[in-house]
Order: sequence, then structure tokens, then C-alpha cells
Amino acid sequence: MTKERDVVGPKGFTIVEVMLALALFSVAVTTFAASYLNIINAIAAIQVDQPFEQDMSMIRAEAFSVPDIEQLEEGGEVMTGHHGEAIWEVEYESTLVADLFRVWLKVEMESRETGQKEEFTETHYLTRPTWSDPIEREDLRAETRDRLLARQSGLE
Repeated sequence: MTKERDVVGPKGFTIVEVMLALALFSVAVTTFAASYLNIINAIAAIQVDQPFEQDMSMIRAEAFSVPDIEQLEEGGEVMTGHHGEAIWEVEYESTLVADLFRVWLKVEMESRETGQKEEFTETHYLTRPTWSDPIEREDLRAETRDRLLARQSGLE
């Protein structure tokens, strides 16, 4: 009597399968490590800039709450919580949209690290009807209306 052997395929993984698994694993580990480092760096950046951002927020609130354009042009001083006294001034220009202004906020305050005065500039867009000249406002609205009508009729 002859014994028949069961022919079964090879047991284990081929070298190609092992290499593919290692490549996928290394891509996953690299992606997760980069994500983790980005999160750690973002948390560190937020913690470092937090006192500065709090002071700038206070200065913005003070400057942008001024309703009268003449007072705004004079600028002002604010005592901040972290950097001491800050001096701010504003430059602005009207845009093609009625009551919308492009505003540059310039702030000078003392650096906590060096003790020297540093200047920062931010650009914002604000809607302020109290700053607009009524005649200029109506002209801008008429121009906007004309542009919209021309665009709707296909002339533009």
C-alpha cells in the first residue's frame, strides 16, 4: 500500500509580502510621528504667543471701538496686562464697498525678553458706517449697483 501525500502550498510568507508589510508599517509610523510632532509644536506655539495675543486683543478692542474717525486718527495708549504700555495708531482707506474700510493697526510695545520697543502692524477690514461720508457712500452704492446690473445682463 502506498502512502499518498497531501500536497499543501508553502507555509509562511514570501519575502515580497514581508517587505510590503514593513513598507506599509514604516509609512504609518512616519505619518503618525509627524502628526504627533506637529501637534506638540502647535501647542508650544500657542502657549508662547498667548500673552502677546491677549495684549493685542485688548489693543484691537480699544482701537476698533472708537466710533469717531477723528478720535481714531489721533491714536491712543493702552496699559496691557503683559507688555506694559502700548501705543497704537491707525491708518485707513475706503474700499469699493460702501462702509467697508481697510485698516492698518500699528502698535508699539515693549518686548518682555529684550526690554526694547517693538512695532507690530496688522491689517483688518472693518464695516463702519459712522466713518463714511454720506455722499461718498451713495456714490459707492450706485457704482456697485451698476456693476451688478452689468454683470447680470452679460455686459461685463
